[in-house]
Amino acid sequence: MKKVIIHMLKKYAILFSLLIALLLLFENRNIPINKKSYFGNDVRRFQCTKAWNLAKAVEDQNVWEIERQVRLLKVPVDCRDRINKFTPLMYAVYANKIRSVKTLLDLGANPNLPNDTICSSGENAVIISSCSFYTSSADVLRLLLKYGGNPNSIEHGKKLDNSGNWELARCTALGLAVPSTGDYEKVRILVDAGADVNYRDGGVSCEALENALLLDRMDVALYLLEHGADYTRKFCVIDESNTTCYVDILYMLRLNVFPLDSPEYRDKLKIVTFLKNKGMDYWKSPIPDRIPKVVQRIFGPMTDVELQEFLKRY
Repeated sequence: MKKVIIHMLKKYAILFSLLIALLLLFENRNIPINKKSYFGNDVRRFQCTKAWNLAKAVEDQNVWEIERQVRLLKVPVDCRDRINKFTPLMYAVYANKIRSVKTLLDLGANPNLPNDTICSSGENAVIISSCSFYTSSADVLRLLLKYGGNPNSIEHGKKLDNSGNWELARCTALGLAVPSTGDYEKVRILVDAGADVNYRDGGVSCEALENALLLDRMDVALYLLEHGADYTRKFCVIDESNTTCYVDILYMLRLNVFPLDSPEYRDKLKIVTFLKNKGMDYWKSPIPDRIPKVVQRIFGPMTDVELQEFLKRY
């Protein structure tokens, strides 16, 4: 009997703890937000706006309340927050609230509307969903495109550079979709939806092929090349003397160093073959001066013979 009572007490203690946690969760969103410290998925960005109750319904994925707020109470479906002009749809996408995303789109939310273009990057819901480093799912991206989202979405605002100076932000949805690891489903979704694999518009660009090469994603680079990426374009790099210069794709590939038995190396060889068929011979391109040091930093000390053998094949 004593064991039964103890078991019941433990059970109720766990339930009570969960209840308290839930209460605290929903209570925390009423704490005033600090404009200098917030996250894209923080619903408090809508505090003191017409969309505050709508935003809370979006967070809860309360479809009935979302519809009531927009249809009955006439809250503008694209009402802006007070931080950087996020809309409820942008917040729902960032927080990966797919039911809320669909409901807002059904109510007329604009997936192509940018946020603040004066003091922020000017990104829209499609760009937010495309970002490989955000939690928004591929299903959310498909939904946005289905409802008229532009697969060629591009930022139209400004960003701070490493020196703290403002410069134009012009990253594309496709460029931001290139992941550093894992599957590249969002890249395929955007290309299938009609994204221009060569689209760029100056400023601080984030172009897909360049990103794939910089992130060592040979599989993504190969996919983009096979879908029309411009292999003749020039890439802006900073050389060993800290000088900005423009180089071709062969030079960029020379910077990609992998174990010779790795999947990345095999994909790199496929790119080499692709380019050879286009009249560009990787094996005849010069090896950048820094590469021998890079190789030994990655793989450890080598004899001269071992190093030269690796450089012949890499």
